[in-house]
Amino acid sequence: MRADGETVDSLSPDDVSIRSRVNEYGGGAVCLVPGWQRGAFAYVALADQRVWHCASDGVTPVALSPAPPPNEAWNHGGLSSSADGDWVLAVREIHAHDRETEPAATETRPRRQIVAFGTRPENRGESVILEDHDFFGSPTLDSTGSHLAVLVWDHPDMPWDSSRVVIVDVTRQRASGSEGDRLVPSGPPWTVAGGPQESVGQPQWTSDGALVFVSDRAGWWQPHRHNGDRHGPGATPLTDMAAEFHHADFVLGQATVVARPDGSVVARMASDGRDSLVLLQPGRPSTPPITISQPCVNISAVCAHGDSGEVAFIGATPDAPAAVFTVTPGARQPARVWGRPRASALGIGDVSVGEHLTVVGSAERGVHGTFFPPTRRGIRGPEGDLPPLIVHCHGGPTSAASASFDVTMQYFTSRGFAVALVDYAGSTGYGRAYRCSLWGLWGEADSQDTLTAARYLAAQQRVDSRRMAIRGSSAGGLTALNALAEPDGFAAAVSWYGVTDLLGLAATTHDFEAHYTDRLIGPLPEYRRTYEARSPLNRAGELHGSVLLFQGRDDLVVPPAQAESLRDALLRAGTHCEVRFFEGEGHGFRRAETLQDCLEAELAFYRTQLGL
Repeated sequence: MRADGETVDSLSPDDVSIRSRVNEYGGGAVCLVPGWQRGAFAYVALADQRVWHCASDGVTPVALSPAPPPNEAWNHGGLSSSADGDWVLAVREIHAHDRETEPAATETRPRRQIVAFGTRPENRGESVILEDHDFFGSPTLDSTGSHLAVLVWDHPDMPWDSSRVVIVDVTRQRASGSEGDRLVPSGPPWTVAGGPQESVGQPQWTSDGALVFVSDRAGWWQPHRHNGDRHGPGATPLTDMAAEFHHADFVLGQATVVARPDGSVVARMASDGRDSLVLLQPGRPSTPPITISQPCVNISAVCAHGDSGEVAFIGATPDAPAAVFTVTPGARQPARVWGRPRASALGIGDVSVGEHLTVVGSAERGVHGTFFPPTRRGIRGPEGDLPPLIVHCHGGPTSAASASFDVTMQYFTSRGFAVALVDYAGSTGYGRAYRCSLWGLWGEADSQDTLTAARYLAAQQRVDSRRMAIRGSSAGGLTALNALAEPDGFAAAVSWYGVTDLLGLAATTHDFEAHYTDRLIGPLPEYRRTYEARSPLNRAGELHGSVLLFQGRDDLVVPPAQAESLRDALLRAGTHCEVRFFEGEGHGFRRAETLQDCLEAELAFYRTQLGL
């Protein structure tokens, strides 16, 4: 990135797409490698999933990971480097199958390892540091290169339910022959934190050898500090704020907490649906964090710049898309923005700014969300009319909506619609108890919470109760479709590749989420009837209102046949239903023309079905 803010893509090869496929969601597909020339980095190539090393800008990449054996496929992700640049660490995912037959018929559950690759020509090779767990994340070496911290968890847990941070002592060892050194374990791993009722994440070493990580042992994902000694005192919190400093680990390489050279910690703190950037000091958990001045309401990643004290982060403001910002905590200079995307067609006065809301629902549980009123310069609705409402359901379902600028939401608010983003039961950002409140209730509590928020807005005379629609994608599609079963509520639902058959989802989902629904609904086969009862595919006669489905022909999570079956069932029940299929699209649309077609069709659908 140049000083004038222009972003230049000159490091990775032009013909290489960088992306990891570990756990299907990937993450951590690139890391800087110090100790080499400026600009050295390692990356995972999408095409072959191997780890490659560029020693400097413009240098031909060298493969660090070998090609897999003939009957295996390897994915890599979660990359990190040692402080001296001699080693690159990665999570390896191993898929074994007999390529002489149909892979789906013979493939076993994948295995995962933590592997270390030597970057120096004399040490070129790999070693396995840790295995014997179902999942790994965030491998990170301390500054001496002798202690490795790793996040681990096992089936049937998800990392946001139960996980552990372990430390493995490692050492250099001379390999046989002339293969050079390898990085190998020198003792068994030991647990720093985590357990059956605790979710942990983001382990990272400080310059003085302590380990900082995030734990929800006190009910919120909060940063903790451990001295790194197996026999020393336990971890202590850096803050007791009832706020979240971590996201759900759907992807590898999450970075919302960063340790600085002076021992302080800069972190993204989520509270009441908004993010802030704060400074934490060790040993002062009861002291309120120092808020760092910056304009963003959503922050997705944070990192430090060496010894300068400057912090960089990716953030989005209420009126502009995400960009890279830099700021020096304690300095008077305002946060500086780099690489701001081109301004949209929306100008001052066209952008709707979100308002946080919390409503008490029928279960006496707070329902959180963000409300965006319709906004457009010089335009007002008819006198006495209330605006129509679109409720948006985020996916996951262990995720959250954002109050930051979103061009899709603005597409609707600039055309006369109010939009509400609902963080229903099970959403992140509101503590462990709220995150776990969806256990056993997915397909019910989430849909009920969306209607609770909509009815509240109608009762407050913010929206027209007769013209309310709901939308969602993937898991959010399930929530939206099931919400039509609630009486006196939504008149229409739009589902983008939404889940319609929970039994089908459980039978075909990937290994990372193989037991996700065990807690959200219940383990199979005992809860088979519950899965059936909460699947929109089986509820066609209960759904009131019109339905529009967007479906990719190449979707492996929600096969096209499910959308066709739901359409046919709804039509038989006398419910209006339209389906639009898109060739070459999977579970999550990527093509610009597809997204444009969908939004234009969705807008027309609302106008027709809501009588606008």
